Amino acid sequence: MVSGENGFRIKSFKPVIDKNSRVLILGSMPGNESLRLRQYYAHPRNLFWPLIYNIFGCEPQDDYDLRISFLMKKGIALWDVYKSCTRNGSLDNNIRNEELNDVAGLIKSHPGINVVFCNGGEAEKQFRTNILNKLNRPILYKRLYSTSPANASIPFQKKYDNWLQIRRALEGRILYEYILNSRIGTIKVYSDGRVIARVILPGGNDIPDNSYAIFPEDELSEKAGKQVIEYFNGTRKSFSVPVSIEGTEFEKKIYAILKEIPYGTTVSYSKLAVMAGRKGAARAVGQAVRNNPVPILIPCHRVVASSGKTIGFMGIRGNSLQNELLQMENNYA
Repeated sequence: MVSGENGFRIKSFKPVIDKNSRVLILGSMPGNESLRLRQYYAHPRNLFWPLIYNIFGCEPQDDYDLRISFLMKKGIALWDVYKSCTRNGSLDNNIRNEELNDVAGLIKSHPGINVVFCNGGEAEKQFRTNILNKLNRPILYKRLYSTSPANASIPFQKKYDNWLQIRRALEGRILYEYILNSRIGTIKVYSDGRVIARVILPGGNDIPDNSYAIFPEDELSEKAGKQVIEYFNGTRKSFSVPVSIEGTEFEKKIYAILKEIPYGTTVSYSKLAVMAGRKGAARAVGQAVRNNPVPILIPCHRVVASSGKTIGFMGIRGNSLQNELLQMENNYA
């Protein structure tokens, strides 16, 4: 019997993995249709295979061997957290008398794997509580929306955006997120492991779910976040973390100049244009300031009109946040 009722044990499959695997996708235990066909994610309403193919812009293939070959070529490994269990039906909530697979041993024997994505909450819970502490090296992991038919209330597009993080991880598009609460609200600091790539202030546009694989803070994002906290406490007036200086050559020049504008002071758009060697280019300066990916660390809030008034911040005209930051600096200067 494949359903596990009446105490019969069901067993999961061998892992799909090779020496080129770089990402491991963990499920919980194959459903009854998968067990019957001896295929991962065989239920016709399970979205695993449509999502995997779609995130790479490919048409799904029906042949199971071709599906497995597709995974291997992309560097994706598959396994489940449970080796065996008893279960009435296919729902994770009905899993009983479970025995875990040696996922830690699998990861240890495949050093190319550095990211684990968990297909649903049960896989994530078991990985976090019973597997992670057995690993001898750092591993990034994240829970994704379950592809199970039982999770049909979440739209396909939302799952697609969420699962696209697998491709982003394989592409090396990974960010680490540090979240802090400040006097102006919640601030998010993102590191790419080398530099601070983004700072999102209240009212700013968050990073799209499908543009990066985002994981909890690393050492650099935490360091930057703590420096931002010190800034709001009035005990820090400059920052010592590397930041992303991206954009056009003109924007890079503007950001470099902005980093040297002293705490508690301001500079006008027109003056900044002159300092950048582009007299009369105040409008272009405004565009560069709006594009600043790391506000506060690159203090674009210190740019004001020639009259000394604040006319816009973060692309928002009359943004009161700019006045709050300038007033805070004046109080602590």
